[in-house]
Amino acid sequence: MTRRERAAWWGLGVLLLLHVVVVTYGNGFSGGAAAGLVQNALHFAPGLLVAVHARRTGPAWPFLAAGLLAYATGNLYWWLFVRELDPEPLVTPADPLWLAFYPCFGTALVLLLRRRLPRVSGTAWMDGVIAAAAVSSLTSVPILAAVEPAPHSTMLGVVVNAAYPLADIAVTGCLLGAWALCGWRADRVLGLLIAGMGLFATADAVSMVLLWQGADVPPWVDLMWILGLIVLALAARQPDGRIRASRPSVLLSTVVPSVLAVFCLGLLLYAALTDHTVDAVSSVLAGTAIAAGIIRMLASVRTAEALGAARRLARTDELTGLANRRFFVERLDSELDRPGPELAVAYVDLDRFKEVNDSFGHDVGDNLLRLVGARMRESLGGDVLLARLGGDEFGLIMPGTGRERAAEIVDGVLRTLREPFVLPEVDLHVDASVGIALCPDDGADRSTLLRRADVAMYAAKSGHGGGPVFATGLDDHARARLTMLEELRTGLERGELVLHYQPKVTVDADARVTGVEALVRWQHPTRGLVYPDAFLYTAESADLMGRITAVVLDLACRQSRAWLDAGLSVPVAVNLSVSDLRDPAFPEQVGELLRRYGLPITALELEVTESVLMTDADEALAQLGRLGEMGIRLAVDDYGTGYSSLSYLRVLPVDDLKLDRTFVSRCVSDPRSAAIVHSTVQLAHSLGMHIVAEGVEDADIFERLRGFGCDLAQGYGIARPQSADRITAWLLGREITQKTAA
Repeated sequence: MTRRERAAWWGLGVLLLLHVVVVTYGNGFSGGAAAGLVQNALHFAPGLLVAVHARRTGPAWPFLAAGLLAYATGNLYWWLFVRELDPEPLVTPADPLWLAFYPCFGTALVLLLRRRLPRVSGTAWMDGVIAAAAVSSLTSVPILAAVEPAPHSTMLGVVVNAAYPLADIAVTGCLLGAWALCGWRADRVLGLLIAGMGLFATADAVSMVLLWQGADVPPWVDLMWILGLIVLALAARQPDGRIRASRPSVLLSTVVPSVLAVFCLGLLLYAALTDHTVDAVSSVLAGTAIAAGIIRMLASVRTAEALGAARRLARTDELTGLANRRFFVERLDSELDRPGPELAVAYVDLDRFKEVNDSFGHDVGDNLLRLVGARMRESLGGDVLLARLGGDEFGLIMPGTGRERAAEIVDGVLRTLREPFVLPEVDLHVDASVGIALCPDDGADRSTLLRRADVAMYAAKSGHGGGPVFATGLDDHARARLTMLEELRTGLERGELVLHYQPKVTVDADARVTGVEALVRWQHPTRGLVYPDAFLYTAESADLMGRITAVVLDLACRQSRAWLDAGLSVPVAVNLSVSDLRDPAFPEQVGELLRRYGLPITALELEVTESVLMTDADEALAQLGRLGEMGIRLAVDDYGTGYSSLSYLRVLPVDDLKLDRTFVSRCVSDPRSAAIVHSTVQLAHSLGMHIVAEGVEDADIFERLRGFGCDLAQGYGIARPQSADRITAWLLGREITQKTAA
């Protein structure tokens, strides 16, 4: 608000106070020219203030300003030309100006609602109809009943003078309807509009009744009109904008429409059961409100049913029909809010469930989960909540349960699960790993309890006597290991894994670089650089190796792209895990990664250990075959430490054998180790493979390998694993030769 506008509002306040004093204590002075000047100024001022404000706002307020100024002009005409006439005519040229206020106000209201309500629900429309019709009906009854045309009135006079209260009734009803459309939310703009029109309608009704009865209109009625105009102008001064998308008042949106519809029904029943008659207009409006109320009630019932169904679905697992994670969390919070809670929380995870999906398909796995859920539910009492938390993991909430009782409940669940499940495709036996956390022993809040139960469950999965594991029974080593597992999960999300690179060189006088091996490290925020032997085994047991390999492959390809851009063609070798060879989509993921970074097939090499190959030989051979067909170079890592036979080695679709460091590091001092290295070199060459010697610690070992005819070597004697920046500087001073696939 500008300084001039603020001064204008203060001036309006002073004029209003002066008018009140004149009306109250004027003793006849209120009819003089000065009083008329003050009164007309009070009529024009609200319209002018709204007009000034309307220049900077939306399209609604100009119409309100036009209506207010038209009303003020009509009042000026009446004061100058009609006031002194005796008798005062029922219809004058001032009436069209006064009546023009209503269509202008209605247009402003419609435009205001369009701006402030982008979307309106069906129930809000019903509430609007109920409010508008009911208020119009109930207010029209006393007005229309009290009005009787004066003896000297004409039909035009009746129509024109009846238009005022009827228009007031309609506009007030529409305002109540607009409030309903807004969800019965508290809104200053609508509140001021309703208050202003309430004053206006009251003054019009009183004036009309007195005029038709031949009585003089008292000065306080004029004051009500003026106050109504000022309140309407104040509505235009409120901050404009859309209605906030907050939840409407449930009490108001339910009670107000119902009360209004009941009042209308009472009005019609009163007219039907007594000798009193109700005007046809009031009856039609009341009937409209009742009909809208019935429709609203039916819509509310259907909405309630839909909400109830949606609420059930939102808290129910679609596959098993058990409670889902959302309901599990809500129930746990509710139990913990009770005073002095004693309860147990258990995580139940099916063992080797992934093998069921991989071997028989996801349909069989889904059927098994349904049967598991149903059997577990039958074995539990009604006070225990069973929920499927996701995948093959279930949760139990056992209120009022201590350690011994929780163990009994979980033992019963495990016994029922060990009975075979009969499926159309196969009979399956299921076992599960269960971790239990107790409140308050293991924690008094949801986050702590669930974390401790999860840690206990992973301890159970790592190997125990077949029963549940309590969080309070874990030793310090298990706690530390499982805490590290949770930190690793977080580290994967935060991007804490980094790669160090160790070069491979030719075993000749030039020692040319043929590639590097990517070795993963964990840049822990507090422990510093953590080496893979400290976390990879735990990650494999927790089924995290697939995620780790995906991160390592992405980092390796990104670095390879950076080296290519710098003019260094350096293939990068990455180790694979059991999870990778079990994933049918893994070859396509590798191809997509190479395409994403614009790398040639020769930029990436993949390595697998003998133990990984022996875990699922047939599937591993099939996956390696698909990768080999893509042109990716493959190697068997740590050769000599596993259990593969020569016949198995014959069918492996690999290009390189990487001889383990335990033989290479002793090939100078130990004749047996030297014989193994020499024979393995000859074996690899006879199979058309290259041999890579790991663990080359010094020049003597390098020279011995050269004498054996070894192809490639890597180890601390050549270069230690280093970060990308350091190994790049090392590579820039070396001759690089890229191998082609054998």
